[in-house]
Amino acid sequence: WGETGGAILSNYVVHEFPTDFNYFDNMRLSQDFGFNHANAILRAGFKDGELYICDEIYVHEKDTSEIIEIADSRKLEKHLYMYCDSAEPDRIKMWKKAGYSARPVKKGPGSVKAQIDYLKQKKIHIHPKCVNFYKEITQWKWKYDEKQGVYLDEPVEFMDDAMAALRYLINVDLKRSSINSTVNI
Repeated sequence: WGETGGAILSNYVVHEFPTDFNYFDNMRLSQDFGFNHANAILRAGFKDGELYICDEIYVHEKDTSEIIEIADSRKLEKHLYMYCDSAEPDRIKMWKKAGYSARPVKKGPGSVKAQIDYLKQKKIHIHPKCVNFYKEITQWKWKYDEKQGVYLDEPVEFMDDAMAALRYLINVDLKRSSINSTVNI
């Protein structure tokens, strides 16, 4: 593969906004597990059909128990659903034992593309303290096929841990919206 380009998302703004629970119609957490890659946790709210990235935990080289300690010290709401990568059921189990409402995200063929299509329809508000999320969303690009001179419907898999957590945030909404359509994710 040659150069990368073609931003995946451009429908976001960075600004200050209230991040307390009462400001939103609903809130949830999501997590993409990592060790050498970042372990990314997002705390997000939904209001009037728009998505608000309120807070992040973004760490490297920490085991699950260390990350749980960080989450506890940051007072993440344990009652909020936490949507996690289903590939690591042992980690999900640890989060549940720590009192969090962790649950796996079901993935399937075409799910990444469907999640991205859904996200493109939402306005995404980013709190300025979410610097790692902002760094990732600005560099999240489509793969480019130099031979054919076209962008592919496949994201570049580089520094995309917060973007995976972003996709997990909306997966349940996407599933609900596809109940009334023929989209199979």
